Amino acid sequence: MFSPEALELSPERKKQLIDKIATEIVKRGLETPAIMFLETIKPLAWVGAELSIVYVIPFVKAYIQHPVVDEIVALFHDRDAVEQLIRRIEELVEIEKQKERALKEARKKKMGKKKRRWWIFG
Repeated sequence: MFSPEALELSPERKKQLIDKIATEIVKRGLETPAIMFLETIKPLAWVGAELSIVYVIPFVKAYIQHPVVDEIVALFHDRDAVEQLIRRIEELVEIEKQKERALKEARKKKMGKKKRRWWIFG
């Protein structure tokens, strides 16, 4: 069963979970719906975590015997975790945009060195 000690996460583990969740969200291109969803549930995240201890954990534990289930509940039990997750998603999106800008600039410079052909025959 779920123990109250499981609600305590170390700051390092909390950061790891937030990074992993944010990376998966950005990798799949779901940053906009994820941020909208997280902003919506932010006021009730703690209540949802409390209710999940009673209603969700017993059913999930019947199929999945992995400690990450307890850790995710503990993560959302912390009221600041949702805001930190939103900020981390936004940081990763900004990093991706910077990479895309750098690639675009590199392509422009590469095309600038080549002689552009405006006519298909010449």
